Amino acid sequence: MRFTDSIHPQPALSFYDDRVGIRQDIWDDLRNGMWREFRIDDHLWNESLGATRQVEYKPLFEHIWPIYPGFRWDLQKNCLVEDRFTPSLVPMDIDKFLGRCEKYFDKYKDKKIGVHLSGGLDSSLIIGILHHLDIPFYLFGLYTDRYEFRTERKIQEILAPLGIDTVLINNEDYPFYSCLDKIPAKQFPDGAIKANESAKAIALACKEKGIQVVFGGQGGDTLFVDETPLEPGAVSYNIGNEFDVSEESDLIYAPLGIELKSFYADKSIIEAIYNLRLGQKEDVWKDWARKYFRDFLPKELSEYHYVADFFGISMSGLEAAKPTIKKLFEKAYELLRHEIFSPISTEKMLTTNVFAFDFKMYIDFCSRISIASWINSLVEI
Repeated sequence: MRFTDSIHPQPALSFYDDRVGIRQDIWDDLRNGMWREFRIDDHLWNESLGATRQVEYKPLFEHIWPIYPGFRWDLQKNCLVEDRFTPSLVPMDIDKFLGRCEKYFDKYKDKKIGVHLSGGLDSSLIIGILHHLDIPFYLFGLYTDRYEFRTERKIQEILAPLGIDTVLINNEDYPFYSCLDKIPAKQFPDGAIKANESAKAIALACKEKGIQVVFGGQGGDTLFVDETPLEPGAVSYNIGNEFDVSEESDLIYAPLGIELKSFYADKSIIEAIYNLRLGQKEDVWKDWARKYFRDFLPKELSEYHYVADFFGISMSGLEAAKPTIKKLFEKAYELLRHEIFSPISTEKMLTTNVFAFDFKMYIDFCSRISIASWINSLVEI
């Protein structure tokens, strides 16, 4: 049995150790066998709470708590607390907003930039703004000919000519939950396992084009959907948790020498959109954004809205991954000896129709997979 040599730095992740204080990593502990003491039941509990309730998480090793982006350890209170950004009330209009966008992108004027082309509103707005500001860019996206993706596929076709070059990769070549036995080694298991292969394919395509920084639309849902009350200080944002893409950046893009940025994670941009939307109610259809930014969007996005549901695509990948999952569960049982990976439990999970999963069953299954793929990434038998 050998511990992995394939370790990538995870600068966005740190730890609190109640014996010594803040630590930047726990690789030496894992290498010395601490992985055997992993608290599986507590991990399943944490996963059931969701990423926004990390202050309620239980430690997954004795003495040690992970500190993910958007959180910090308060030494006085001796607990995990959120880092939240409260935007100020400032006069804002479309010209001031574009001025902030221009200033934001000016930081990257000497870099060759790419943008994720998902076909959704949030990334499409980034593309529209760059095009308006006459800033050259390349486009990179995943596509599928499946029915569920028909609207996004149309948007991709409309926006593709705006890029200097556009690279679209067939997601069917990198299905969700593929290559679960090749997930990069991490210090903790987490849910970022579904799209690892497709994310790598996009990053490698960026590398081949010489791209130095890539922009995505993470956080747009929060800014364009959530209510923005008129009262000063009524809204705050956990940028690290809701907007940043730190794990994908650390483990996939950074090793290739590429920066991965969420445009909406910038405080100046957050403040601008907050003030533009001041007084708006919750807007699940993003009607305000579609109308306000209509000059920067295809009419298919500004004049219409639609329901996107890719559950079938995810479940198809999960079903196809069952042979690999079985091997991972068997290895996890050999190494960790926990009942959830026992032959009986494994057989029960693998014979379940994934297309009949409700959300709780889906989260539970994926949490088990994350543990099994994590231990597989660390330990070679």
